[in-house]
Amino acid sequence: MRVFSGSLATETNTFAPMPTGLGSFRDRGYFAAGRHPDHMTLFSGPLWAARLRGRKDGWTLHEGMVAGAQPSGITTRHAYETLRDELLADLKKAMPVDMVLLGLHGAMVADGYDDCEGDLLQRVRAIVGPDVVVGAELDPHNHLTPLMTSCADVLVCFKEYPHTDVLERAVELVDLCAATVEKKIRPVAAVVDCDMITLVHTSRQPARGFVDRMQSLEGKDGILSVSLTHGFPRGDVPEMGTKVWCIPTATRPRRTSWRGNWPTN
Repeated sequence: MRVFSGSLATETNTFAPMPTGLGSFRDRGYFAAGRHPDHMTLFSGPLWAARLRGRKDGWTLHEGMVAGAQPSGITTRHAYETLRDELLADLKKAMPVDMVLLGLHGAMVADGYDDCEGDLLQRVRAIVGPDVVVGAELDPHNHLTPLMTSCADVLVCFKEYPHTDVLERAVELVDLCAATVEKKIRPVAAVVDCDMITLVHTSRQPARGFVDRMQSLEGKDGILSVSLTHGFPRGDVPEMGTKVWCIPTATRPRRTSWRGNWPTN
């Protein structure tokens, strides 16, 4: 199996006065293609999980750029487009691939781009076509958008806050994507907008019980994964808010594009 993995992530406070430029990414963690260190960074969980699975299963892993910035103000257009285009160029060099695994945040906003992750995933899909499996790991403080869900086959959130399960969720993502490539499953997305804004600390009740309940549903009755996006209230964008999404397996062909409301199957 030929696999590509990379990352581009930051959490954007649209009310903060200090912009996020290229220097912010280089200060926190920027690694050009093939130069990721021998330890996992916060948003390189999918790459690290692909290394673990790939060694065991004999995958050919192409490691693209990994870049993450400290949470701050709106990302400059120059920084976002420069890093986005570098990651996409890495993907093009790796083609053809069977699977794309991305470490994203979900609440990255740049000058001219309210939905950086949706924009990136749409461009990835345009490169790889409808049949390559695309998956991404997200921070739960994200803005889940229709563009993100329509362009990715699998999206998995960290379930814990504080974020102690980055690797576990990355392994979950990689395993689901690999099973999709092997045609063992056909993931689809069902999303519910909760019409609320909340931050859920999973180290205490009632959130602890809610997350435990989510995980208890996985692996039963065709349910592959359940994620809760808390939303990020400091991001003033249209899709900000709390959402729950479930990924069941289906017998019909997976969705490649859609317009309108959230998918319901």
